[in-house]
Amino acid sequence: MVKKENATNGIVIPAEGTEEFAKLNKMAKKAIPLVLIIFIFGILEQQAFGMIFVNIGKELGQPALSSLITSLPGIVLGVISVIYGSLGDFVSLKRMTLIGIGIFAIGSIIGFMFSGNIWAVIIARILQSAGGQVPGSVFLVLVSKYIESKNRVVYYSIFTAVFRLSAAVGVLAAGYIMKLDWRWLFLIPLISLLFIPSLSKTLPDMKASGTRVDVSGLVIAALFVGSLTMYFTNMNWIWLICAAVFLISFVLYINKAKDPFITPKFFMNPAFVMTMVVIFVGYFFSYTLNAGVNAIGLNVFHIDSAEVSNLLVWSVLLACVLGFVSGAIIKKIGKTASIIGALTFMGLGLIAIAVLIPYGKVMTLAIAPCIYYFGTAFFYSPIVDTAAKTVPAEESGRVLGFNDLIQAMTGSIGVSIFGNMMANNAFSGGSIVNTTKGATSTYANIFLIGGLIVLAAMVIFVVFKKTIYSKERR
Repeated sequence: MVKKENATNGIVIPAEGTEEFAKLNKMAKKAIPLVLIIFIFGILEQQAFGMIFVNIGKELGQPALSSLITSLPGIVLGVISVIYGSLGDFVSLKRMTLIGIGIFAIGSIIGFMFSGNIWAVIIARILQSAGGQVPGSVFLVLVSKYIESKNRVVYYSIFTAVFRLSAAVGVLAAGYIMKLDWRWLFLIPLISLLFIPSLSKTLPDMKASGTRVDVSGLVIAALFVGSLTMYFTNMNWIWLICAAVFLISFVLYINKAKDPFITPKFFMNPAFVMTMVVIFVGYFFSYTLNAGVNAIGLNVFHIDSAEVSNLLVWSVLLACVLGFVSGAIIKKIGKTASIIGALTFMGLGLIAIAVLIPYGKVMTLAIAPCIYYFGTAFFYSPIVDTAAKTVPAEESGRVLGFNDLIQAMTGSIGVSIFGNMMANNAFSGGSIVNTTKGATSTYANIFLIGGLIVLAAMVIFVVFKKTIYSKERR
């Protein structure tokens, strides 16, 4: 991320127990609530516009372009997630946050003032995504560097709960605001401007000495991630070829450059690699769940998306409530038991959706997803804490960035693969859960496969847990 005049892995983090760490810890605890509130606005915008982009496209007379309102910002989100996390190792978190708020606000103003043009709406959403992601990345960096080690899982759990809450609010807000005017959604993030004075006083303003941004490395990494995400968005082989070219270029660059933002040693760290594998496999079905549940509601139970949302939202709210208390539970039972239990519930929850299809919409769309989301409430915080501890504290931002990137990429890949299967009625000849032939069997079999994939992540974790914890720092 940054080239350095002197050898350093990033901003030097004082050891726990020192007076300097205590000072930074106090500042971080004051900044975290404000950062979280701004993060809520970002997720709310993402979920709300993701719910109503078709309506906006129709209203603006551009239905063919409506999907770009959510897909292009999603691509940007995947690219910048690793960039922001990596920057957090080297540059001022205060400066990062203030710039992010500025971009967030500019996007909001453009969206509101020029809402009659779909390209203005798309650009506004891209800017909102780029700016709104900064608080989320800054939160994770603050926790990984400046919160006591024993309390980090609690903060990560709160982060998960806040994400679920804002996602649920975004979905519900979108439905109600469509009755008024969707343009008012753009103005909500402007509340973030009120927090600038407080954040200017409480966010750490340190940076690694003698540093400058590794622009070349950033550009190559961004082009690779962007090309790969575009491929899984429209399955055009040109994008896959571009991704391969940029990947080769990236590998050559980090091996030859004097001070690349990330060095080959990251990818030769078995603890880091295996943790990323567990995350990749564990979250592979994450984006498919809601789309699959919606498809079951539409094509099996013949209800509309609004009714599906009303049934599904309770499982999301359950995950939100559990998120606020899961930190204390994880501290008590330990990260290993939490990760194993979480992946087990997530896998069984997907299988339950398949098994319960013959028993009606409430069992399938409201109750079974609760099992999956129960698991997610206990997975994110311990796996993120585990990932951050596979490297020294000075390098944790880059690991957190890769965690966000892997989650976004694996979900996109999974929904592309399983989405095509659902669209083409794959596995429609019948199912071991005794569903009728046709679409019902297609959905049942896809959710069974998804459940087995998540359970495979649990097995991988159990087999390689010694490797995963081999580099853990305290």
